[in-house]
Amino acid sequence: MVDKNFTEIDADVIEDVENALNLEFRNYKLKDSKFNKETFENSEDITLIQTVGDEEIELTFSTDYSDGKYYISSGFDIISADLLEGRGARDVFQSVNLYFRNVVANPDEDFTEDKESLINFLVESDEKYSREELEVTLDENTIRQEYKDDHDEIYSQESLTDIQKSLFFKELFHMSICKVVNETDLYFTRPLDLTPEEEQEKNRQEAKALEEEMKLY
Repeated sequence: MVDKNFTEIDADVIEDVENALNLEFRNYKLKDSKFNKETFENSEDITLIQTVGDEEIELTFSTDYSDGKYYISSGFDIISADLLEGRGARDVFQSVNLYFRNVVANPDEDFTEDKESLINFLVESDEKYSREELEVTLDENTIRQEYKDDHDEIYSQESLTDIQKSLFFKELFHMSICKVVNETDLYFTRPLDLTPEEEQEKNRQEAKALEEEMKLY
């Protein structure tokens, strides 16, 4: 049975993605894997390298094949349009994602110019974004403090395993980014950087939650 966190992908789309990845000017390239129907039929992982400016982000997606249908990790929805349409690397989610990660990874750097550039991009891309709100949510000191507070709170809970701690921490960070992007569908996606162990733990948690929910009926 296919995990409910997989999303179906048409065979034609698989072929389109495969062709897109063969174009050198794209912002994505494969790493030690192939994006074709055989990969899905063998339930093999697909790893992509996304280039955003000078940064490279490694994205890994699980695949499956069942009853003649192809499936891929639901997180692929975040980048599929960007990849297929050949848009520049300034995709909204990935731009905010990269900004957050750079801010927490470089606590001594000044990101004022990066913040202003990102705010301008977001405001110009969609009228739903408010410059005043973004000034607050993208404040680098606020991001770093919330990141530290979340880390300290989660890793102080002795009742959690190490895998559970790292999973919860990544999920909170992912939610912080989704809150800024303000796209409802993103709240139902998983962080793109989960390890296989964290994916397994997340599957276990959701299966348990579904089991408990079914007891109510």
